[in-house]
Amino acid sequence: MPLSISSSDQQLVESRDHDFFPPAGDPAEMRRVRLATVTLIAMLALLMVIVELGARYPYPKFSRIERRITLDKKEVKSLVDQSQKTPPTVLLIGNSLLLHALDYPKIQNDLTPTARPVRYVIENTEYLDWYYGLRRLFAEGVRPSMVVLCLNLGQTLSHGVLDESAWHLFGARDLLAISRDAGMDTTQTSGLAFAHWSAFYAGRGGIRNYILNVTDPSYAAELHRLARHPPVLPSEEKMLAQSRERLRALDQLCRQNGTKFVLLMPPAFGSRNDLLLQAGTLEHVDVDAPIASGSLGPEFFRNDRFHLNEKGATVFTDAIVRDLRARLNSQ
Repeated sequence: MPLSISSSDQQLVESRDHDFFPPAGDPAEMRRVRLATVTLIAMLALLMVIVELGARYPYPKFSRIERRITLDKKEVKSLVDQSQKTPPTVLLIGNSLLLHALDYPKIQNDLTPTARPVRYVIENTEYLDWYYGLRRLFAEGVRPSMVVLCLNLGQTLSHGVLDESAWHLFGARDLLAISRDAGMDTTQTSGLAFAHWSAFYAGRGGIRNYILNVTDPSYAAELHRLARHPPVLPSEEKMLAQSRERLRALDQLCRQNGTKFVLLMPPAFGSRNDLLLQAGTLEHVDVDAPIASGSLGPEFFRNDRFHLNEKGATVFTDAIVRDLRARLNSQ
């Protein structure tokens, strides 16, 4: 039997509809709705502009990490068309392993006048970040005499991509290729595109960490500790094959742009990084281990037993200087 609605019920429904949806024939009510809608959209747009400008300009001045990255990037830009200049230029790139392992003022002083070292460090970056980051730097005319990339085995094999890299390192034309190589879905790909054009969207994680570090350092430190976990690595055969492929790709990219490539192995307790030495030998790619794995004791490392402390950085920097001098003199 069909349902029916009484006239009183119908009037009640119409009355409620009128409260939310004023009739099209009521110009005053429609003008108020349009004004409220336009005002809301304008306020949201203004908020987005303020947040974006804040991420681009004031934030790098307050954040020690972002300020360092900005200064490093500015110095890297000075290497445009520098491959044939005297002294030769050495671009040292990597993540926190390089940041803590390298005494930057010391290597600048020790290599002068043999070479001019320039550092570019972004924490938590890995292979894809720097492969496509180098593509962008070369496309912009950056031409160091030598590129030294510091990664361990797990980072060399990783398929991960850092959000901030879309803003700092990636070129727009490479975004689809990066999405493919990183195995991203459509949502992640759109996020990668947003991060390339928006400093706030790319750096939202860093901004959140900065606020946590300022307001509650102990809580932030615990979150960072919980977030650290060792990578799950495949079989040795697969690791060797993939390491060879990636070293070959990096070496070819640098050769095509008139630059010598060196993979720098950071010190570690284990010996799995030595697989990179084997891959480099098989591919005829220069892999440098200034200090053999397992040769430094825990007194040279920070409490995380992953990053070098100041004592370890001094020893490692001396070894890097020695090896770089030998390579530069042989060119």
